[in-house]
Amino acid sequence: MTIHVCLRRFAGVAAVFAAALMGVQDIAAQEFEEIVVTARKRDESVLEIPLSVSAYTQDDLDALGMNTIEQLSTVTTGFEFQNIGPGGTGGRHNPNIRFRGLSVQQGSPASRAGAVFWNGGYISDGAGILPLIDLERVEVLKGPQTAFFGRNTFAGAVNYIPATPGEEFSGKASLSWSASDETSYNFTAAIGGPLSENLGVRVALMQQKVGADYQFDNGDPLGEQNNTAITGLLTFQVSEAASFQVSGFYVDSDDTMALQSQDAPVAAGSCNRTYSGNIRGVGSGANAGSFSTDLSQSIRNLFCGSVPDWDAVQPNLSEAGVITASTPLFGFSNPWSFVQNLPPELEGYGIVEAPDSLGNTYELWRVDLSGEYELANESVVSAQFARGESTSWRIWDNNFGTPTLFVFPNPGSPWLSGQASWVRDTYAEVRYTPPAAERLNYVVGASYYSQDNRLTDFSSFGATNNLQFQDGDNFGVFGSVEYQLTGQWTVSLEGRWNRDTQTILYDGISIAQGIDPAPLENLEQQYSAFMPRLILSWQPSENTNFYGHFSNSNLQGIFTNAADYSQATMVEVPLGTFTPKQTLSAFEIGVKQRVSGWLSYAVALYFMDWENQTFFELSPAPLFVAANLAGDSETRGIEVEFELSPSDWFNFSGGFTYNDVEFTDFAGTGSVATAVLAPPPTLAIGQQISSVGGRPRYIPEWTGSLSAVLQLDQLTGMARDIWLRVDGIYQGQFYIDNFNWNSVDGYWKINARLHADIGENFSVELYGNNLTNDLSYTTAGGTTSIFGLPHRKTFAPLPVKREVGLRLVANF
Repeated sequence: MTIHVCLRRFAGVAAVFAAALMGVQDIAAQEFEEIVVTARKRDESVLEIPLSVSAYTQDDLDALGMNTIEQLSTVTTGFEFQNIGPGGTGGRHNPNIRFRGLSVQQGSPASRAGAVFWNGGYISDGAGILPLIDLERVEVLKGPQTAFFGRNTFAGAVNYIPATPGEEFSGKASLSWSASDETSYNFTAAIGGPLSENLGVRVALMQQKVGADYQFDNGDPLGEQNNTAITGLLTFQVSEAASFQVSGFYVDSDDTMALQSQDAPVAAGSCNRTYSGNIRGVGSGANAGSFSTDLSQSIRNLFCGSVPDWDAVQPNLSEAGVITASTPLFGFSNPWSFVQNLPPELEGYGIVEAPDSLGNTYELWRVDLSGEYELANESVVSAQFARGESTSWRIWDNNFGTPTLFVFPNPGSPWLSGQASWVRDTYAEVRYTPPAAERLNYVVGASYYSQDNRLTDFSSFGATNNLQFQDGDNFGVFGSVEYQLTGQWTVSLEGRWNRDTQTILYDGISIAQGIDPAPLENLEQQYSAFMPRLILSWQPSENTNFYGHFSNSNLQGIFTNAADYSQATMVEVPLGTFTPKQTLSAFEIGVKQRVSGWLSYAVALYFMDWENQTFFELSPAPLFVAANLAGDSETRGIEVEFELSPSDWFNFSGGFTYNDVEFTDFAGTGSVATAVLAPPPTLAIGQQISSVGGRPRYIPEWTGSLSAVLQLDQLTGMARDIWLRVDGIYQGQFYIDNFNWNSVDGYWKINARLHADIGENFSVELYGNNLTNDLSYTTAGGTTSIFGLPHRKTFAPLPVKREVGLRLVANF
């Protein structure tokens, strides 16, 4: 479907709805009006804001039974949060945040497609372990948000708004328990209220264990999580004109979420398919001819297109989870002591303790101070300061549980690799908002953000610590001007002037292994740009909003490593030190409406052109030297959200997203290219398979969800609140490589909850998640070769199995 066809269809639908709405004067103010958001630094209802926004209160999250952003993304149109980043090493440290099919293929601390915020302050790392507890609301803002939120909101943003104390002391506690596989439980409690006329406080606590759905070969738990979180908020009304609040959180977490694998099920010579493609020169980007490969001639066991579910082919699981000095290790593995000790350069940073098994440990904290002062003319000056740290330590099996050729010592034992990281971010903002005028209103502000990033690898080959130390600084001046042309038409111009600096302080080996002869030191990249968003909206009634907007956003490039690649391969790559800054031009038109109190809907169509999107080329074995390159892609899509309430006892809601994402200048890399699709001598060194015309990995064309709520009390006349909710979540077919070769078929997951009040302050719920026990692959991982053998295998996180449990809730 082209964007022109989408626009024509949308225009026709819009005309029909516009005609229908003119006769509607008594529309009930429900869903859209109930949730007020602050996506544009001011209070607006979801209906009146001319942007695509999905908003959830804490009650909404509880009804869904979801307490992580990864879970929430499965029911949010145009948004996906995957704990495992591109490629990935397991755990929850490096999430891949995708909005409307936009996702970085090769990321850095300064170049991510989307970002998560706490009360408007940027969380640079650790969002995957921050639970959704005791929140006023969660706002999911789709499309570029750089004007108000700044760095790394290239494609969208998520903002957590913490709950405030309220006028009376009150609290809520819940306990969930499930015996599915290993026992899981979640205890969450929150309490808050006024301490005095001017002082209020609110505190929440969560203690959670997610039981392991799998076991390592020796019986150790595989996939277990242990999470402890505390959030707090203090408000103080200094005077009638001045107030401030302090909020924050602390999270301590660990898990054994290690990537595992499946052997390719199609025997060598049995894949009766042909793969055809074009060859791209790494240095020039020019077309270097075409090729065609008959896969029936392959000498490898491989995945012939679709990747089977985890229960269709027996997975390979690592021999042991808990590791000690006496645990047998793969012949090439470094000793356990190597991945348990930091290099001297990272001492003193407060990095979390190393895990005692294959798995991950995390620690995350943040403090946010904000306040506002009302001037005599009713203008408001607002200010915010926030600081936080995130640290993690990851250890994984580089064989992903797959036994290697038997000639190697301990061929089935773990091959240890790891990473440890520390990130600190600081955010400050000041904003001036004049008193509201009848037609012309504006906001102006300035913000500063800094990030310090320290990371070490524990390499697979040789006891080497590869260090990556980077610092980032971002200063911006932002504002908006809104003018009401008539009673129905409004035009807004928003923008941010941005100066973004990223510095590679050191990239090389640790002094513990000697002196690096050629490290990267003090390399700075900087750009300055103005990023605008122009919005036109038409509200023919208070319950209908048509809007359209254009925006232009920028994102840092990344280090090319071109010199090292050229030296290793003897192929000239004339790229310079960094790839050019990335640019996204985005167009969107949409409509939101509430009809007669029984139907609400929102439709958005969009087109985005992404220039200088980063990707990489990896030279074949035994070189394994990467060059980071810049390409282009285009995205066309539509989002639809709706809620239908035909009676007091039945509610039906849902939404879907269609994304047509296409590479216009891009290439894929990895062993699937050189070992399977274009084996020697098809590709010379310095050549890769073009991805032009293909769809990016992990991006489905279709995603969606449907929810039905049956109010049994209304249907039967019972006095207590009793309801049954069923949620269906659909993930469409997607590829796990950029060659459009290996794919995962579309699938549904079904969740259900039965809720009943017991008295005024107590309730009980019976819940079931993934009731059909679907074990399809998630949008992460890939395929690689088995060490020492020609055959292929996957590497990916294991899916969550069916869970049935009980939840008790008390309000006080």
